Amino acid sequence: MRAITYVCLAVALAIPSIAHAGQVYGTIVLDGKGLGGANVEITCGSDPAVKGTTAGDGAYRINVPQQGQCTLTLPSYEGSPSAAIFSGPNPAAYNYELVKGANGKFELKRR
Repeated sequence: MRAITYVCLAVALAIPSIAHAGQVYGTIVLDGKGLGGANVEITCGSDPAVKGTTAGDGAYRINVPQQGQCTLTLPSYEGSPSAAIFSGPNPAAYNYELVKGANGKFELKRR
């Protein structure tokens, strides 16, 4: 009985770290101004995308399920601009500028 108690306690303590392995935050600007209301998706490995929206000043903060390499995407913009990011045990800051190319598609450039 005592072994079951220890296993249950270990699982209960591990669940918060499994639920959110990392946090990614930053700002996205367009033409020098914060890009408010933009849909942001972060995909890590084979997990489904975690979704969020930028605040009025272009700020975002998203908890991701895995540590390691992930992809940040703005799916609502032509070309679905994306960038490789990394999630770790500490919050990671990624600030971008959204730039429209001559072909009409957008790119994310790290600031």
